[in-house]
Amino acid sequence: MIKIAAAGLLTLIALPALAQSNAQPYRALGTEPFWALTIDGSTIRYQPAGGRAVSVARPRPIVGFNGERYVTRRMTVDITHVECSDGMSDRTFHDTVTVTLGGRTLRGCGGEVLSGRPNPAAASLEGDWQIEAINGRPVAPRTNPRVTFSGQRISGNASCNNFNGSFRFQRGKLTAGPLATTRMACAQRAQNVQESTVLRILGEPLSVTRNRGGKLVLTNAQGGRLTLAPAGRR
Repeated sequence: MIKIAAAGLLTLIALPALAQSNAQPYRALGTEPFWALTIDGSTIRYQPAGGRAVSVARPRPIVGFNGERYVTRRMTVDITHVECSDGMSDRTFHDTVTVTLGGRTLRGCGGEVLSGRPNPAAASLEGDWQIEAINGRPVAPRTNPRVTFSGQRISGNASCNNFNGSFRFQRGKLTAGPLATTRMACAQRAQNVQESTVLRILGEPLSVTRNRGGKLVLTNAQGGRLTLAPAGRR
């Protein structure tokens, strides 16, 4: 009986990590500075508001009684199951998250949103999206503009620079911003023009629809629009 009880205890302790690896990607975010973290079945990806993303192979977590720890040569992520406020909204998250990277320690929140939940309709936006077309035209060559909606946060890359901010989605209308962006100059004029267009459209109230291909179409009052395809599929 003692052996059976011990085995059952070990199973219960391991459940959070197993559930995380088999469910949707785990997401966390921080403010001041803005950053986002995604943990899926194989990768941990850290994305700052400015600068390059850091991706590492997801190791087996060290599971404790109150959370999980991921340790790699470049990055350590501690997830503690203690409620957390992001400090910029009324949302409370299930977990407190600490990221140690390059000698810096960054603190933020992650996991399920416990309060201040967005409109349930916003679930249709959740995830990573590639900007496939701008005003009906394909994006400029050698650019990869993209948008991520996570909880009530929006982030991504407009062509050359990363952006980050909050958004509201009510009655089919998306309102984002103000958006914080990095300040790197684009190499080509076409990229500069494209970036300005993306940021201008995202900075205005947008109606959200889906086309027959299941892609999102964000349209402003003047008819400007962004067509978004799920990341990895165009």
